Amino acid sequence: MRRSPSSIPVLGTIIDGVRSSFRRKLTAALLVVFLVISLGTAGLYVQVGGLLEENVEQSMTAAAETEADELREWGGKNRLVAQLLSEHPVFEEGDHAEIRAYLQAQQDGRLETGLVRAYVIDRRNQTVAVSSAAELEGQAVEELDWTEQFAFQDFDDVQMTDPYAAQNETVIGFISPIRRAPEKLLVVEVDTATIFDRFEHPVDGGFTRVVNSNGTVVFSDDATATLTQYREGSRRVQAVSRGLRGTSGFTESPAYENRDGIDGEYVAAYAPVSNTDWVVVEHAPASEAYVITQQALRWIGGIAAFTLVALVGVVGVLGRDVTGALSRLTDRAKQIEDGQYDVAFDTDRPDEFGDLNRTIASTRDALQQRIKELRRAQAELEASNATLEERSEMVNVLNRILRHNVRNEVNIITGRAELAASRVDDEAVQADLECVQEAAWELSTISDRTQRIKQLLAEENTEPQPVPVDEIASKVAEVDVDTTCADVEFHAGTDDAAIRATQTFPTAVADVVHQIATHNDGDVHVDVTISVHDSESPEENVVLRIDDDADGLPELDVQAVNAGDETPLNHAEGLALWCLEWTVAKSDGELQVDPANATLKIRIPTASTPT
Repeated sequence: MRRSPSSIPVLGTIIDGVRSSFRRKLTAALLVVFLVISLGTAGLYVQVGGLLEENVEQSMTAAAETEADELREWGGKNRLVAQLLSEHPVFEEGDHAEIRAYLQAQQDGRLETGLVRAYVIDRRNQTVAVSSAAELEGQAVEELDWTEQFAFQDFDDVQMTDPYAAQNETVIGFISPIRRAPEKLLVVEVDTATIFDRFEHPVDGGFTRVVNSNGTVVFSDDATATLTQYREGSRRVQAVSRGLRGTSGFTESPAYENRDGIDGEYVAAYAPVSNTDWVVVEHAPASEAYVITQQALRWIGGIAAFTLVALVGVVGVLGRDVTGALSRLTDRAKQIEDGQYDVAFDTDRPDEFGDLNRTIASTRDALQQRIKELRRAQAELEASNATLEERSEMVNVLNRILRHNVRNEVNIITGRAELAASRVDDEAVQADLECVQEAAWELSTISDRTQRIKQLLAEENTEPQPVPVDEIASKVAEVDVDTTCADVEFHAGTDDAAIRATQTFPTAVADVVHQIATHNDGDVHVDVTISVHDSESPEENVVLRIDDDADGLPELDVQAVNAGDETPLNHAEGLALWCLEWTVAKSDGELQVDPANATLKIRIPTASTPT
């Protein structure tokens, strides 16, 4: 058996003492508020710190991704320059003097590109055939500063070397096949320092390193770090490994060892450069990256301390007045609880407690009036219940008459009409008697459908249930068998579908199909088609279409159902369409009469559609 806190000796005494005085409660509430504010401040401290740290991570990651895009754009632009230079007609003539002059002109005229040198390699003898720098001519390819071996797929395929030192600059070679001289290659060397002119660091003191898959710093905004190892040893740092896998991110331990002149801890964001094996690593000192976070946390602590001091002052000033006012209101509320409604309240008090006194006094008067009204409403409700019970009994009697008396009389009419038809030879009389029989059977059908309407009313508080499509197909097949003048076909997009509807839905569909088959003169072909997907609705539904090659349903039935009610001038010939309309409505579906390209269209939820 659980013990209440009040039953514990020391704790119970404290609880009872707090309960007996509002001032003690106020003090206890102050302690609780103090605890809540402390916890809230701690939570806010952590949350704001986390949000600000996340903002630092996002800004640095965005900067790294921007720099990666700049590198990709820079590489693409220089690839295009190399390809355009290789397409010049001077290479077709093969005159070394003209080619040299052309390359020197391009080197001098493309200062914005940072073009350092350009030369042509003869792939047959693996030497430099002609160059904008005369000292390179005749040099073997294996003696050049780059050692990559490239395989070109076509003349538009421009390859890029790893960075290397040339003429006191760190350059990258862009190598393009020459379309007009297939045995030769054009090499364009571009200074890598120009790329960092567009880089911006989101944190003061930040710096950028671009590292390749070998761990070498291929680009750097510090020239002394270029072509050095990002980390000593053969092990690749985690940020570079993730970047090479195509991932951008942030790390608080970038493990960059070559950082002369950089003091303290630092953080880094990384992003891959597409179509290369490079990873941009944007670094920043941790003290600068999180300086806003530290300032915000100091402000949060100060605001929390001020709030607690102000709370203590408010409790001390207002406690006494609130205690007395509440005590008086408590006594008067108890008197009202005991049924003494002539209690006087301090309605002249100008503050909120005066408002409370006036409100309670008004509530007292309204309560007395409501009690009188409730007593009158109770008497009226009892009389209404008696009337409803009487009407329910009348509906049951009428239903029994429709089900038994009408059916019995219909059987007598049809039997007598059939007997009379067998006794006369006049074809006109026989035709009239057959009309009498058909009208009698139609009356019997209306009686059956009236019973189904009663079932619908009885199921008002029930939810639609899953109904297999096979049940609809079975009911439609019965119509095909019973009506010799009609050919009814059922088509389903799937055999295992189910709809969410009332149990009377298959019968209601079959009744309408039967009315279409018997309403039209001569032979009628009726198609009943079910499809699972409906492009007109964002949710999955079952769409049932009924179409025929005759005149469809009686015009009066269509007009009455579309209008939504029966009038002396606008009434249905039967109940089949009304039964289907009510059944579809109770199944949360939609019935369209005479839509485009169909007699009827029903959209109803599938059994898997959430309610």
